[in-house]
Amino acid sequence: MHQYVRWANPEVLKLLWLTPLLVGLYVYAARARRRSLLAMATPLALSRIAGARIRRRRRLRAGLMTAALVLLVVAGARPQLGGRMARVERRGVDVLFAVDTSQSMLARDVPPDRLTAARDAVRALIGRMDGDRVGIVAFAGDAFLYCPLTIDYGAALMFLDALDTTVVGDPGTALADAIEAAARGFEAAEHGYRHLVILSDGEDHRGGAEAAAREAAGEGLTIHVVGVGGAAGEPIPVLDSEGQVTGHKRDADGQVILTRIDEEGLRAVAEAGGGIYVSAADGTIPVERIFSELQRTEGRIVGTYQFTEYQERYQVPLGLAIVLIAVCAIFGDMKRTRE
Repeated sequence: MHQYVRWANPEVLKLLWLTPLLVGLYVYAARARRRSLLAMATPLALSRIAGARIRRRRRLRAGLMTAALVLLVVAGARPQLGGRMARVERRGVDVLFAVDTSQSMLARDVPPDRLTAARDAVRALIGRMDGDRVGIVAFAGDAFLYCPLTIDYGAALMFLDALDTTVVGDPGTALADAIEAAARGFEAAEHGYRHLVILSDGEDHRGGAEAAAREAAGEGLTIHVVGVGGAAGEPIPVLDSEGQVTGHKRDADGQVILTRIDEEGLRAVAEAGGGIYVSAADGTIPVERIFSELQRTEGRIVGTYQFTEYQERYQVPLGLAIVLIAVCAIFGDMKRTRE
């Protein structure tokens, strides 16, 4: 492998224009010194005071200081020696999390509430990933790509923390729209290892989710479903601006509305999507099982890259510059002799 030099800070090399300026200053100073001495002594006396040896030593010091300046500029430009190619293989999958943000997700049959439990599960899954791209789809009566696919997990978690029931303005739940929005979000995927994880209570008000899942599966998308909620029925709390419960949602007749999970419908969506269905009916979401399913294709290479590793070499010109400056400091104009 051939090695070559690159500069980490090439703009510093522009300071090399100071070199001819410094040389010019040395020449000017030497001539000014000689004119001053000629004004005070005859040429014969001057030759005894400042002979050829002294002039040579001064020129040598000027040359050493000029070389030191050049070396300092070179060191500041950070020369790097490269040539060793390293092969990097990115292994992983693309995962979109479709989180139900409808009002029914505020029910508290899964502590502390369905939506918070779903967000915590997504956070736990992202925390276990390494090299996978993740994104978020928010859906209620409508759906949209809330956070595009990214390997910046910090950014994805920021989007996740801001996810609440006000993100999607349309009321209700439209699972089919969520699947279609996820399919569009995967258009930039690099490979076929794509997973959609739906977290919902399954109260679908539009229908067509099973057909949408089957169509997405035919395009290479695997759909897993997490059922969040209980089957017994739970009232939907009404919250004030501070998040405190002020009552419960009621229908037109004034009866408290109960929300319950539709496990049959959610299971059908998972089967149509070629994935698994897991339930949080016992109050916890089986994160490890979902993660294991997402990583079944972890051993497959989805990206291979090569890059050159560069090693810093600024220490060499910097060390030489320090040595030259030290030599100049102890190198006087005249050599002491005993007459």
